Amino acid sequence: MNTRKIKLALTVGLLNNSNQNNVLNYIREMMSAFKEVGAFIGAQLIGKDVLNPAIIRQSYAISFEHCVVDLDLVANPHTNSQHVQGFRLRGK
Repeated sequence: MNTRKIKLALTVGLLNNSNQNNVLNYIREMMSAFKEVGAFIGAQLIGKDVLNPAIIRQSYAISFEHCVVDLDLVANPHTNSQHVQGFRLRGK
């Protein structure tokens, strides 16, 4: 699996679509373009921290057959906006 190529594609895709409201679905769609990651298994909320009433930090593990994307989001529940704080791609 070419993790460099996948990380670069995710980074560029997320930068180009910064107004995306559902980042989890967007990452799932982008990853489906890479055959080597395998089929989507599921997404799990790993952690949630309320920083203040308007900002929540969430950590997700998005699982595929051959890799996992660890995603850190900052969300505003009042405006339904999500912003990627960072992500990591790791193999299984």
